[in-house]
Amino acid sequence: MNQEDKINELREKLLHVLNEERIDYEAILGLSSQLVRLDPEFVRFSVDAAHISKLGRELVGRQETAVSELVKNAYDADARVVELIFEDTDLPGGRLFIVDDGHGMTRDELINGFMRISTTDKIHNPISRLYKRQRAGRKGIGRFASQRLGNKLTLITKTEDTTDALRVDIDWDVFLPDKEIAEIRSKIDTATFSKEHGTLLKIENLRDAWTDAQIRRVYRYVSDLIQPFPLSKELKAKKNDPGFAIKFYRKIGNELYVVADEETMIFNYALAVIDGQVDGQGHGKWSVSSDRYNFKEENIPIGPDRDRLDSEYNHLRNVKFKAHYFIFLSDLIPGQQLARIQELAKTKGGMRLYRNGFRVLPYGEPYDDWLRLDASSAVREIIPPHANKNFFGFVEVYDPHGEWFEETSSREGLIENDSLRELVEFMHQSLKAAVLRIASVRDRKQTPGQRDWESKSKPSKQLRDVAKQLKAKDGAGKEEHGGKDVATKLESIADEQERIEKEYLQEIAMLRVLASFGLTIGQFTHEIRHYNTALRADCKNIATFLANDREAKTISDRMEANLNTLKSYTAYFDKTVADNISRELRPQELRDVINAFITATRQIAHRSGIELIDPEIDDYDLYTRPMHPSEWASILFNLFTNAKKAIDRSGAEDGKIFIRAGREDERIYLEFADNGAGIAPEIEDRIFDAFFSTTTPAGSLADETDEIIGTGLGLKIVKDIVESAGGSISLVTPPESYKTCFRIDLPEAKEEETIDD
Repeated sequence: MNQEDKINELREKLLHVLNEERIDYEAILGLSSQLVRLDPEFVRFSVDAAHISKLGRELVGRQETAVSELVKNAYDADARVVELIFEDTDLPGGRLFIVDDGHGMTRDELINGFMRISTTDKIHNPISRLYKRQRAGRKGIGRFASQRLGNKLTLITKTEDTTDALRVDIDWDVFLPDKEIAEIRSKIDTATFSKEHGTLLKIENLRDAWTDAQIRRVYRYVSDLIQPFPLSKELKAKKNDPGFAIKFYRKIGNELYVVADEETMIFNYALAVIDGQVDGQGHGKWSVSSDRYNFKEENIPIGPDRDRLDSEYNHLRNVKFKAHYFIFLSDLIPGQQLARIQELAKTKGGMRLYRNGFRVLPYGEPYDDWLRLDASSAVREIIPPHANKNFFGFVEVYDPHGEWFEETSSREGLIENDSLRELVEFMHQSLKAAVLRIASVRDRKQTPGQRDWESKSKPSKQLRDVAKQLKAKDGAGKEEHGGKDVATKLESIADEQERIEKEYLQEIAMLRVLASFGLTIGQFTHEIRHYNTALRADCKNIATFLANDREAKTISDRMEANLNTLKSYTAYFDKTVADNISRELRPQELRDVINAFITATRQIAHRSGIELIDPEIDDYDLYTRPMHPSEWASILFNLFTNAKKAIDRSGAEDGKIFIRAGREDERIYLEFADNGAGIAPEIEDRIFDAFFSTTTPAGSLADETDEIIGTGLGLKIVKDIVESAGGSISLVTPPESYKTCFRIDLPEAKEEETIDD
């Protein structure tokens, strides 16, 4: 049968199917596809069904990224809350439920949006329809994210103006090679949904297991979407973005256990909570509480008259505020949370103002200092930290008739009047009063004028003093109040406190040793450079004299190879030290940093039986924010040293180290992976702590250098360097065939910072 006969036959079949009373969509699609392939004038691309699996693997490499993309889709759908429930995920094969209260999808949006590959909706509509959010999800990656996570997806979605929800069941395993993607169908039906509107994703037979640490990493990936303060119940206006909350649960039996949410990941690390109000008569008061220091003070009066705290405000009524107060110190906020919350504070910190349930801009924006907190902090009116970034909070003003406050004609801010001035003064004084009270409880100096201020005794000594007083009581007092038992417990606590104090002193002393050790390295590399050329010349002369002695030549060749390794090693450090002498901060291009490191260490790795895999560097001009050149040498060599030890512990004969870097969400990242022994899940949260080491302690015959190496300060130093540059370091899921992977995320250099003078 020739081509024309085939075309006519297919036309007749297609006409017959179209004339049938019941529409056979499968037959229409199949016949149409065959007919199109016979077009004598044009050819068209077709898509193999297996392309879905390929895209899932290549577009979404890590499982954490996949979940992050689905959370971002909920944010883009104007959800206020998205809940993720992990069920039976200790091993692969479990289930993940993702439910949000966004606007949901109509049938048309489902077909032309979710079911369409490479949809352009987010290009044409970059702002969400209800809360006007800048859409965060990557274009069209959500469906592939669900395919990356599990082999079956059930999607249930409902809009506010529909009675029934829509349900689609997708089995990703049927997208097999040699099948046209258009020929694979997924059942769509109606279903019930517990919410008035929103979307539920049920992903089954998960491809990976999920630890609590991995779940918390997802939370950190998407934390920039969160409005990190709880608005009160009065703020329900739909035109005003009420914020976005993310909650992660693990389901065990019929119970849900929180793994990560705002409380566990942000607010639990607040040093204190401050709130206050001005009532309908103009009486102001504030309260402060701190779980960390176990204290609470409530309803402390405050007013415009400093001599009479309970004085009334003349122009201020019906105001409420609440603020979570943070001090960004490693002893107050642990580990990786510190960098994450500190970074969040740069864009979301401050006190936002709401009037009658609506946000009033620009109050609380990063550049706005409407409460003069940044100005006060800069001139150190009081010593404790109290800049805008130290607070996550809001101020509510209830003024339905515009009696006290009125917006400007441009809707940008409030008209400057007595009410606004009193509001600013009330907030400024209340927050500073609470901060001073917290400083007092922390035994910290409060104002520059406290010239005779002296810190109280060390906590360990205070505990011992109390224990001594209890023991001094008479026998009846001891027996009645249990004084002796309490004293014994206090002494035990004092011992532990003293150990902690000594540990801090030990860390400071060790850092001093490392600083002087760095100077010694500089002197060493400088001196050895003068001898290296002479040694290599002598080595070549020996090889010439002993050219006929095979054994001697083997030894001389080995000597020359070792000297070449020493040369590259010392040259790297020599340049690092020389670069750092100027103390100039400048952007560091990761491609150059990585290549210099690999050149210097390849021979060293080879001698240890380790292969440095060629790095995978995505994109060019990967400039970090300004850093010291030597800092990257310290970062990479510490990671390299740890990897060598881990590979040695594993006993692997084919050790591998792999580095990749690139750009993601306007930040620069570097990942450092090895196939060593790995890190046990139970110690993942401790590896960045000072003096925590997986290395066996040095033996009794060890010298000072052996004592320094393996102290557990390497990752602590790396973490400090990265965080001082505004970045973060964490453990992430390693690439296939690797056991450990550290990921460093850093802010990208601004364009003006990378322009040469």
